[in-house]
Amino acid sequence: MRWPVEVLLDLSASGMGMDEILEDHPELEKEDFLAVFEFAKLAISGKSIREMA
Repeated sequence: MRWPVEVLLDLSASGMGMDEILEDHPELEKEDFLAVFEFAKLAISGKSIREMA
């Protein structure tokens, strides 16, 4: 199952902790959040994903 980056960021921004979100949504894994945070970092840095590979 794929979750949009925006949804996971919204859940985090709402004040829910990662552990709470993972408990409520067992289909998600910690690695999903790590990927979202990495994507968000790249998005605001102005770098492309290709530049980081």
